[in-house]
Amino acid sequence: MADFERDRDLLIRLWRAWAKRAGELSDAQWMTETRLPGWTVRDLYVHVTPDVLIAMLAAPASDDDAKVTSAAEMLRIFNAETVAAESLHAQLAEMVRQAATDIDRETLVARFDGELPEAFERLTGLSRETVIPHPMLGSVSLGAFLDMAILEATVHLLDVIDAVGGPEPEQAALERVRDVLAAVPDPLAFVEAASGRSSRTVLPVMR
Repeated sequence: MADFERDRDLLIRLWRAWAKRAGELSDAQWMTETRLPGWTVRDLYVHVTPDVLIAMLAAPASDDDAKVTSAAEMLRIFNAETVAAESLHAQLAEMVRQAATDIDRETLVARFDGELPEAFERLTGLSRETVIPHPMLGSVSLGAFLDMAILEATVHLLDVIDAVGGPEPEQAALERVRDVLAAVPDPLAFVEAASGRSSRTVLPVMR
């Protein structure tokens, strides 16, 4: 299986896991506060729904080289300045809360379970090297974007599970996220810290 198809199928399985869990929740669980301050379970569903990803993939590919080619690089950019990152996250949280008031649970389940996976499956002629436009970074490789989407879907599913329980994400998703996160810090600093040879703080690598 080609790398793009493998990534596509992993994301679709993650989205359908989100759909299944949403269908099992009570109204009270749907509005439960998560370990992310100010974010409810419903807010996380709105945040992770892959409408934007599908829209970006449907845009014409660029012939230029991608400005960003890995999810680790994307995380380094987004978290480069603590104050700026915190402000960006606060703005994002408010946008999500506003959007959440206009979307009901049944609509979100339908998107995660059917509409968006089917739209994703219809896309053709793509590879991890395809260059796609990005509203903040200019352009990114599709591989980097897919890795970031897998990371977001997996980490936030863990946030949902922490709040209301449910099955863990599949091993392939957890391993992909581990590999992305381990690639963010300086390699030497990470190896020294992970092997117990340094007390230097290298984690967390994302907020």
